[in-house]
Amino acid sequence: MRLPGHLSVVLVTAATTLLAACSSPPGDPAGADARASIDGGNSADPSSLPAFNVQFVDADHGPFSGGTEVTVRGDGFGEGMDVLFGGRSVEPLDIEVIDSRRVIVFTPPGNPGPADVEVRFAGETAVLEDGYRYEAIAVDPPAGSVAGGTFVTITGFGTNFDATTIVTFDGIAMTGAITVNEQTVVGYTPPGVAGTANVKAITAGVTHTASRAYTYQATADPFFGGLGGGPIDGTVNVVVVDGATRNGVDNAFVVIGDPATSVHQGNADGLGQITFSEVGLVGPITVTATAEGYEVASFVSFDAKDITIFLRKPPEPNTGPIPPGRQIGKIYGHIIFGNTLSLGTTTWDIVPEPRTPTEVKRAYVTTTAPHMFSAPYAPIAPIDYQFDPNKTAWEFEVNARPSALAVVAVVGLYDPARDPFGNGTAGFEPFAMGVARGVLVGAGEDVVGVDIVVNIPLDTAIQVDLDKPPTLDSAGWPGPNNYKIRPFIDLGGEGVIQMNVNGLLRPDLSYPRPNEFTFGDGDESILLSKMAPLIGELADTSYSFQVGAWTNEGLQPFSVRIARGFNNVSLPIQIGEFLGVPRPTDPVPLGTATTRSLHFAPEGPSDGDATFNLHYISGTDGVRLLSMHTRDDIYDVDIPNLTAQGFGVLPANINLSWTLYRIRVPGVTFDQFTYRHLSALYWDAYAADANFVQFPN
Repeated sequence: MRLPGHLSVVLVTAATTLLAACSSPPGDPAGADARASIDGGNSADPSSLPAFNVQFVDADHGPFSGGTEVTVRGDGFGEGMDVLFGGRSVEPLDIEVIDSRRVIVFTPPGNPGPADVEVRFAGETAVLEDGYRYEAIAVDPPAGSVAGGTFVTITGFGTNFDATTIVTFDGIAMTGAITVNEQTVVGYTPPGVAGTANVKAITAGVTHTASRAYTYQATADPFFGGLGGGPIDGTVNVVVVDGATRNGVDNAFVVIGDPATSVHQGNADGLGQITFSEVGLVGPITVTATAEGYEVASFVSFDAKDITIFLRKPPEPNTGPIPPGRQIGKIYGHIIFGNTLSLGTTTWDIVPEPRTPTEVKRAYVTTTAPHMFSAPYAPIAPIDYQFDPNKTAWEFEVNARPSALAVVAVVGLYDPARDPFGNGTAGFEPFAMGVARGVLVGAGEDVVGVDIVVNIPLDTAIQVDLDKPPTLDSAGWPGPNNYKIRPFIDLGGEGVIQMNVNGLLRPDLSYPRPNEFTFGDGDESILLSKMAPLIGELADTSYSFQVGAWTNEGLQPFSVRIARGFNNVSLPIQIGEFLGVPRPTDPVPLGTATTRSLHFAPEGPSDGDATFNLHYISGTDGVRLLSMHTRDDIYDVDIPNLTAQGFGVLPANINLSWTLYRIRVPGVTFDQFTYRHLSALYWDAYAADANFVQFPN
């Protein structure tokens, strides 16, 4: 029996949950006080203010994309208050009232520049004019080692990055900078001093600044854990943290090396901290941690003096009412046809005339997706064309995530006779598209007056060639058995367009995803037709691709490459450096291990290197029992035996699921791993398999 499911989606979802849990959360009153005057932005004189007022905001700046944690200071605050930045509401779930003078919020998206901060409560309104400044660039990840060399992405909103763009961190230029498109630059951080750094992107005399947007760290990441602090030289500092609450795990057991023989083992203090010291203690080492009710977690063969381990335990059942959901926005507008000389025509001439009696001209409107591993809201309703001599614009309404985004109209021919599912995806053939750029949507906000000009013909073909892709149909293995590719247009801070039927739904799991194309049998090249040329509203964008070897319709085993930043699609695109598919050798699928250890081998001819490997052992109920993180070149790992320390071992002679990942994060070594790297947003290659296995007594 094989394990079902799309493993990449499972891990991305888990990583997204972890990242959300690890983003700077509202703190306790003492923590809020400690943060209150760091930035000292625009503020009012408290002695001259009414009883209900806003005095200042800390931090008083952040990226256009929103999501920055800030403390709003004033008087007269209370539960049920509303907070707005630049007229855009904060999501109610992102408001935490600490007391009558402090509220912690996460900012909504906003246009670069100054924004008023407004608070409404009990029929009163207080405003701090220009109390917050939205910045046109964002840095991800926002933290890294003082040694430099962290691979970062600079994302802009309304920027015009080009080949001359220089990005600096406290005045020192980023190295290896590559301009992906006019909204995205990638590269490596220079060395820095522990603390925050200003980031600037300079293009043709225009400077975009993100104040204190990057933090240089001399230890492991305090928010996302993992490894850091430089090579081991006599001392190892370990912190064990509850992965959900981020609280230290009191009395957690920690050991360096083999629990049966190591002298470096003990229990953490109430904050989850323990330090091991010995002259001559150097890396690489293996550290294992666990606690009553938690999984066992190991980091195998690393050389970093600081390590923070997140432990996972089964969540408590939710017996209360379902909590309220997050608010979405709505966008209203029109689609318009024509060209720069004549906008607002009564006909859709960019689409061919219907070819059958049942075919109609149809448009679907939705938004961009946040990234390649997500999807936009599906179109609310199609727009079917009927000639009306008095009609030159067609109304639309779409749901939208609170964010910076673009609105996309895809127009083509639809034949219900070719749509056995009846949901509008099958039987639709796209011929043109239009894009409205630079739209900002807040929680619960209605954005009106967004017009989309449909003037981009889908007349471009893109050839993609695979270099040393994973082997298909290997004897004795269930897969992978086909190559697939998903093209996207990357709009930087506005998200991505799924090409070429953005936002349409997958009819069922046997049907390809709408923007998924399968290579022909035996082919390692594909010609993608009906793609958009990078002109007009797309002139400053680039293409990105997910391409790889899959089993059936996207199941494991698989090996996938994420290739970004293709501005010139007139020439063939070659994509290589795939990771070899991990093949479990002991235990074999549905087999029993010969020892209490895990062994696998990557299958060629793919020869790309990974950054790290992940092993997850879970029960059939989905509860994770063991997680092991190793550097890429370690294919054999022993399962730690903690029986003598009073912790259980993996149950014998029953089915357990073994999920194995190989992951590559550009610019990162295993000794720099943080839990943020479990998010696929940082990957450029990954491969995985999952099977039921058993272990002996």
